[in-house]
Formats: sequence, structure tokens, C-alpha cells
Amino acid sequence: MKALLWPRRGEWLLPSVSGVLLALSFPPLHTLVLPFLGLVPFAVWVHGLSPDQEGRRAAVRGSLVFGSIYFGIVFYWILIALVWFTWLAIPAFVGSMMMLVGLAVLVGWTLHRMVHSVRVPLWIALPIAWTAGEWFRAHWPSSLSFPWLGLGTSLTGFPELVGIAEIVGARGVTFWIVLVNGLAASLVLDIRAKRGWARPSAILAAVVLMPMTWGVWRAGTLRVREVARVAVVQPNIPEHIKLDRDAVFDSTFASLDRLLPAIEPGSVDLVAFPEMTLPIFPQAADSFGHVIRVQDFSRRLDAPIVMGAYGFVPRAGGESIVLNSAFLMEPDGLSDYEYGKRYLVPFVERIPLLPSKWLNRLQYFGGFGLGIGWPLVETQRASYGVVICYESTYPEGARTYRLEGADVLLNITNDAWYGREALYSRTTALWQHPAHLVMRAIENRMGVARSANTGISLFVDPIGHVYGATALFEADLRTETVLTTDELTIYTRFGDITGNAAAFSAVLLLVASWHLGRLDPSARRV
Repeated sequence: MKALLWPRRGEWLLPSVSGVLLALSFPPLHTLVLPFLGLVPFAVWVHGLSPDQEGRRAAVRGSLVFGSIYFGIVFYWILIALVWFTWLAIPAFVGSMMMLVGLAVLVGWTLHRMVHSVRVPLWIALPIAWTAGEWFRAHWPSSLSFPWLGLGTSLTGFPELVGIAEIVGARGVTFWIVLVNGLAASLVLDIRAKRGWARPSAILAAVVLMPMTWGVWRAGTLRVREVARVAVVQPNIPEHIKLDRDAVFDSTFASLDRLLPAIEPGSVDLVAFPEMTLPIFPQAADSFGHVIRVQDFSRRLDAPIVMGAYGFVPRAGGESIVLNSAFLMEPDGLSDYEYGKRYLVPFVERIPLLPSKWLNRLQYFGGFGLGIGWPLVETQRASYGVVICYESTYPEGARTYRLEGADVLLNITNDAWYGREALYSRTTALWQHPAHLVMRAIENRMGVARSANTGISLFVDPIGHVYGATALFEADLRTETVLTTDELTIYTRFGDITGNAAAFSAVLLLVASWHLGRLDPSARRV
């Protein structure tokens, strides 16, 4: 097995180069060129492999190198950031890397079969294989799904250039980026073979520029409107304090007491507190004192407050399923609104594949239940769809809210897990996480407000521009006018057509490659 999987000479360099270039494409760097070129070395290398069994084995070995470097750099923070708080970070990191690297191997192997067995041109095989891989990563069963940082998110620093997301979604942007990589790789092969390069170069330039040009035009002509004034609160409570039930309440209320007087009473439509603002069950009698204090804030501000806390669903036997929930506090008391988080963080909030009844003793770590429904927060001026933390990485939630009539997507989160105040302890996840909201805003052409415990709290307009952003690890409050549109985009109406089509095409082409292999008795399959 080691002889089969350990990379050989010639199987390290180009996959490694692609892994590094692609990993450096993402926030906080926001490099414009690297996403369009990062996969070129890997694609050229796979194309140059032999079409036989040994070529397929080489594709597997090289993909192991590529996947380990790429996903290792992008997701190193799973271990580094979370190990301070829970030992579950170790199996979470190991399990995540095994699945992600395995997916990279599947993509490389699929690409080899498409190019060499079915003779699909490299420029189209590459985006189909890669986009299908992203689709499957986001649709793994249970809480194994992990759509964090698809390649389309790499361009969120240039929102006008990815305006096509309102038509094809984030995975459609991924397809476009990888299509450019495939055309660039094909151009390299043409130049190497001394074939004509002028026409391929013109096609490549057109594929790069046409979506960008349309996106810039669309950003300049999109009609946006002001919908409400929203305040996002950043209490800045470090995670080690939030986990200390003797200190969390005093620290949180002290921070809120300092920050909230900056809001003029009656001046905002909604105030947003972060995820798990208080580790309480607001509906329980023993939380009455804390709930009254939040109600007093709402009364003094003359505005409803969205806050994060624990919810629960009773079940037979007297036990309850604990939820990571959002509640709405109004001046006259706690409203009937409650949203239970639908997409749970693998391992940390939900141990994948295990029945919930096995996890009762882990209910605050690994045993959360799944919420039901997509209720809207309705105020005098706007409708808000709430997504909690990691749910911002799922396009489906924001799209569902938009279809239900939401004007604004409200993200409440606690990113204290991803780093501490000291510069050396901050991880790239602190910038990766909010980048997803730029894509959600563009896909649905709706405004976004984000309240993050330790930052970054921010607003996003329907074009994808970030404004009102806070600094990390500083107690702060921002009040801004939220913008939205009256558009119901093609993506909102029809969903992830590109991702679905890529996944279907990849499966179809793999079936074709197996069929062709059976017709050729000399072909030995891997």
C-alpha cells in the first residue's frame, strides 16, 4: 500500500506548486490573479500522465500531495485555533483532513479518467471535476458537509467582478475560475507542442473578461434602496471567559452597558447581539433575571434585539434536545420568535453520523440538535433572515430566506474560537468566515448585517461592498443603514444549477469511462 500511495519522483513539484498557489488565493490576501492560475500546474501534470493503470495511480499519488498542501494550508486553523478549548479539535482536524484530501484524490483521479479515458478536452474536464468536488463536499451526509471556502469565495475582495453569482451562484463562479485555469493549461500545452496559440489566447481573454465586464456593468446599474437602520454589537468576550459560567455574565453585561448608550433611543429598526450572547435558556425560569436585563436594554433603546442563546425541544422521557438558537427580545418581553441553527459545525456542535440519543452527555459539545424551519424576524421596516455562525457558508439558507421575503440577511456569530487578541494567535479563519457573506449578498442581491462577538462585525450591500467593519478583538458597536433590492435573482429562483450540472456530468463521464474500459479488454482499471 505504501508503495502504491507514496509519491514518486516527478509527482511532487507541480501538484505542490498548485496547492500553494491556490491556498494563497483566499482571504485575507485577496489575490486577483492566483485563483485563475493556481490549478494550471496540476492540470498540465495530470494531462501529461500515461493513460494506463500506472497513470491513474500517479494521479492518485500526486493528488494526495496537492490535497494535503492545499487543504492543510487553508484549514490548518481547525487544529491550531480549537485545540485550546476542546480535545475534539484533534479528531475534527484529522477527520476533516482525511475527507478533504480524499476528495482531492477523487477529483484528480476523475480528471485523469475524463481526459484519458473519455477524451474530454482538459479545458472543460477540469472545471467539471473541480466543481463537482465542491458540490459533493457541500452535500456529504449528516453534519459531514463542509462548504467552507469554495474557490468562488477567493474573489470576494473584488465583488464587482463576480456579479455573475446572481445568475450561477458561488459554485458557478468556481466553475468560471476553473474554466479559466483549464483554458490556460490548454494554452500551455499548445505552446509546448508548437501549435497555434493566438486563437486560444483570444478565447482565454474573452472568458476572463466577459463575466467581469458584465459584473462591473451590473454593479453600476443595480437599483438598491435603503431598508432600515441596524446596530450590530461586538461585546468582545474572549472564549475562555465565555466558557466560564462564573465570569461570562458579568463580563457580557458590563460590555453591553458600555456600548449600548451610543445608540440613540428609537433610531434603529433592530439591534443584533452575537451568537450565544448569554449561555442561558431564555424560556427557562432560572434565566429570568438575565432575560429581564436584556428586556431593559430593548426598552431603553426602543428597538427589538436579536440575541443568541440556548434553545431546546422537549422529547419523550423528559429529556430535551439542545439547540444553538436566536431569539427576539422586544420592549414588552421575549417574543415567540426562535430560530434553531440548521447547519451544525462538524465534531464541535455535532458528531457526524451518530444518533443524537448517544450524545446526551455531550449536549454542549458535539450533541446539539437540528433546528426546524426558516422563520423571519419581522420589524416595522424590514424582514430579516437569521443565520448563525457557520451557516453563512451555506448558500441554501440565505436563498431560502430570500424566497420567504427577507430583505436582509442577519448573521450572528462567535468567532472567538478562531483566534485570540495576540497577533501570533490569530488564524486566517477570522477573515475567511465573513468573506462568505459577500457571496450571499451578491447571489441574492440583498443586504447583510453581521454581529460577531470578537469581530469582524460588518455590513455588506447587495453589490458585495463591505462597510462599517469593526477591528478584531475590540469591544465596538456599529450602526449603519442597510441596503437591499427588489430583485429576485436567477440564482434565488432556480438555485445551484451549475453545481448540480457539474456533479451530474462528472458521474455520467465516470460511468462512460468504465463502460469504455469494459469494451477495451486491454485496459486495466484503477
